[in-house]
Amino acid sequence: MLRKPTPLSAALLFLLLGLAAAPVRGQTGALAGHVVDNESGQAVGWTTVVIEDLDRAQTSDAGGYFFFANVPPGVHVLRSLRMGYHEARFEVEVGAGDTTHVDLQIGHETIAVRAVVVEGERVHLSPLQEPEVVFSSSKLRQNLSRTIAETIDYEPGIAHRSMGPAPARPVLRGLGGDRLLVLEDGERTGDLSATCSDHAVAIEPMTTERIEVVRGPRTLLHGSNALAGVVNVVRGYVPSELPAGLRGSFTWQGESVNRGLAGGLALEHALGPVAVRADGSLRDVEAIGTPHGELPNTEIRTGNTSIGVGVVRPWGHAGVSGSLYDSDYGIPPDPEGGHPHGISIELQRQHLEGRGEILIGPDWLQRLELHHSFSRYQHGEFEADGSLGLEFGVLSHHVGALAHLEPMGPVTDGAAGVWYEYRNYAAAGLNFTPASEEYAGALYTYQETEAGPWSANAAVRFDVRRVEPRDERVSRTVGRIRSRDFAGFSAGLSSHYRATSSLTLGSTLMRTFRAPGIEELFSEGPHLAAYSYEVGNGALDSERGRGVELFAEYRRRQGQIHLAVFRNAIDGYIFPKNTGERSLRRADLFLYRMVGEPVLMHGVEAAFDWYLARSWKGAGTLGYVRGRLTDLDDEPLPRLPPLQGRVTLSWEPSEALKAAAALRLAADQDRPGEFEEPTEGYAVLDLSGEHHVHWGGRLHTLSLTLENATDAVYRNHLNRVKEILPEPGRNLRLLYKMFF
Repeated sequence: MLRKPTPLSAALLFLLLGLAAAPVRGQTGALAGHVVDNESGQAVGWTTVVIEDLDRAQTSDAGGYFFFANVPPGVHVLRSLRMGYHEARFEVEVGAGDTTHVDLQIGHETIAVRAVVVEGERVHLSPLQEPEVVFSSSKLRQNLSRTIAETIDYEPGIAHRSMGPAPARPVLRGLGGDRLLVLEDGERTGDLSATCSDHAVAIEPMTTERIEVVRGPRTLLHGSNALAGVVNVVRGYVPSELPAGLRGSFTWQGESVNRGLAGGLALEHALGPVAVRADGSLRDVEAIGTPHGELPNTEIRTGNTSIGVGVVRPWGHAGVSGSLYDSDYGIPPDPEGGHPHGISIELQRQHLEGRGEILIGPDWLQRLELHHSFSRYQHGEFEADGSLGLEFGVLSHHVGALAHLEPMGPVTDGAAGVWYEYRNYAAAGLNFTPASEEYAGALYTYQETEAGPWSANAAVRFDVRRVEPRDERVSRTVGRIRSRDFAGFSAGLSSHYRATSSLTLGSTLMRTFRAPGIEELFSEGPHLAAYSYEVGNGALDSERGRGVELFAEYRRRQGQIHLAVFRNAIDGYIFPKNTGERSLRRADLFLYRMVGEPVLMHGVEAAFDWYLARSWKGAGTLGYVRGRLTDLDDEPLPRLPPLQGRVTLSWEPSEALKAAAALRLAADQDRPGEFEEPTEGYAVLDLSGEHHVHWGGRLHTLSLTLENATDAVYRNHLNRVKEILPEPGRNLRLLYKMFF
């Protein structure tokens, strides 16, 4: 049933491999560095490092590391730019055919330097704008998995729901679906992964630059419904800087649990003021293995390609890109009927986008970001005999403008924006959901302020949405199918108080708004891949959430500790409730009806990362969320993860070598929702190691991971197929990545 990736995907990947193999003129070197605080010795992430004579810049990752490839030999001057630290310069000498390592120590004290004039560059970076969790560099390579959800798993408060490996999607603080935005380069993907657990996220992690998890008021820059947060996958489809010569990376990955192979290539090159970026990847995964045997029909075949062109000038940059995503994957058989042989899903997405940033304008304007994207998404679900059960199609446009404002009075950083969305939705096959159009718009503003030890950020957003079914009628099960209009405000306020040089206390208040989607309002019919017969509710109202969080962060030279408690109350929480009844049309499927009920959720998160000795580090995470339906006798909210965490001991004798042992832990989930089965707790051992070497002027990294080293039998409560077989067994995963 599964198709191979399209010939276009394979052809573009082979073309890119050929370009990568082309010789690079001239003998160059490489420059690898680490930015640290000169007082505490802590890494300083998100620092802009500029090679002045080459007009090249990189931003250090969360660990303070940066890397320049293809640097001409000779003496160069590096300049560091980081909010909260004074600008500094460092002179370094790069040798031909070798990699130079430097440590840049930057400090809070006043540093006397000669005046520098930077034309057209007025970018302000605040610590309040930093993502809460970042996966990049070594952390991303070590955790890189088949999907975005599995890659970012095990962080505090993060879990993933799945129906087999392919359609895994993140869950933050017990909230998933459309309450958690999964973005690509800051914009929506145009897929249907938020609507149902059998729908996959149309993002391939292989060529991802980094993954960010954002919480608090800044989430309102992206949407009104992100009470849990935002997961932003940074790909850089449209290039925004001019590389010096040809640069890029090649990645290869293999794993044993599913005999899976994957490869990816990303390239960047400059042609005068024009930057060109291209990437491609292929993934081929067989049925996944468990300690009790293979989980049938869990193969994955994915091809992904993109190409982008950008013009970079002193006034800013502008460019366009196009990408293709093609994935065929399987859903395991229904344990209680419906589709005893499994369902095969064919998914395609074509995506075009244009974006730009203008750095010139009136004095009150720092920079202006403009963006427009178009996605064409198709999704077919095929039964074992090859017949089409369901088909979905979505055309979507997203247009946005965001003005970053110069500091004014007490406001140290501000922005205001406008956003528009159009979606054209259609379904075919056994489903009776009407073809519909959606129109949505938003106005929003974001502000920051600082005063002594206090700092705060806030955002306000107003959204409107209209849902127009193509045919209006009255359904016996759904109710009246008609045009619906929704509108609401969202707001967020977060404050930070630096009690001491090491301790920061803070709080966050959020109010969110979410309009029901087309499927929640009007769906009607069997959905075999989801093991359900779905019935919408045409009378649903919008969701309105209120959240409060208290947190504390303790940072020392040896490491850091983070603790947070939160409470979220949602009026009209929309979810498909299992009625416990079989559908009259399909007696082999349970009837799930969309309802809106008040929900109360609260929980706790904790994390620590601490050096125990010079080369030894301990780390750990803990997350717990408890939810109940307050109007239904405090019935437990379905599909919530149990208390879970992770403890890691790592050994880092040098920057080039790292080894770690991690223990994944989960308690019993003995408060399942109605018609859910409880799950037992577990402890799973993972072992990993990473080594990198600079050879031939290039950085080579090798990551080796042994997941579930003891082949333990355990079940993830959020996995819809946990009754069939347990989670994957022992898995040896090898990843090689070369930067050039």
